[in-house]
Amino acid sequence: MLARSPAGFGMGDDQERTKSRLRREAALARSELDATLAVRLATDVCRRAAAVSAVADARHLVAYSPIGREVDPDALVRDALAAGATVYYPRWREGSLDFLAADRERLVPGPHGTLEPSDGSALPPGASGVVILVPGVAFDARGARLGRGLGCYDRALAHHPTAFRIGLAYEIQIVPALPECSWDERMDVVATEARCIRGEPRPGRAVKEISAWN
Repeated sequence: MLARSPAGFGMGDDQERTKSRLRREAALARSELDATLAVRLATDVCRRAAAVSAVADARHLVAYSPIGREVDPDALVRDALAAGATVYYPRWREGSLDFLAADRERLVPGPHGTLEPSDGSALPPGASGVVILVPGVAFDARGARLGRGLGCYDRALAHHPTAFRIGLAYEIQIVPALPECSWDERMDVVATEARCIRGEPRPGRAVKEISAWN
């Protein structure tokens, strides 16, 4: 867990300063992880996430190509493909993300240091059995997420309100509380190497039963 966390949140500039500070602290803590340790912790994160019933039952899984020390979701991708699910990756488009069916080995360099699909079938709006794996800089116990400040995931998630969102993070990225704006999208669950954190209920989605917490 990060050493510091906000005691209270103001509006406007104060909130943005708090977000900027938390981004710096969380990004630094994650970047200082030993590479070998990060791989081991990511394996444990994926194991926790795989125990969530919605993930195990997914028919459509949205993954991502990790940047730096982000949790690598590849183990969950392999499980999904073995179960016959379709796997999608985000592609940057005009400040938001499209989720396109793709093979991880065929991703190409995109903006902001990401790898993304060059083409592919888009995730159908309103499809059932959709799980979205979401990276983040920091998360809190309510399911709030702090991204890199671009807002692209928030806009994309808003287009798929009934999809099950699960944040993947190391325990050092969890803070007691994050400042939120009206457009910030919460997670249903956040999985770390130590636990699964059930987010607060959000409009449009009831949190599914979690089959294992430990």
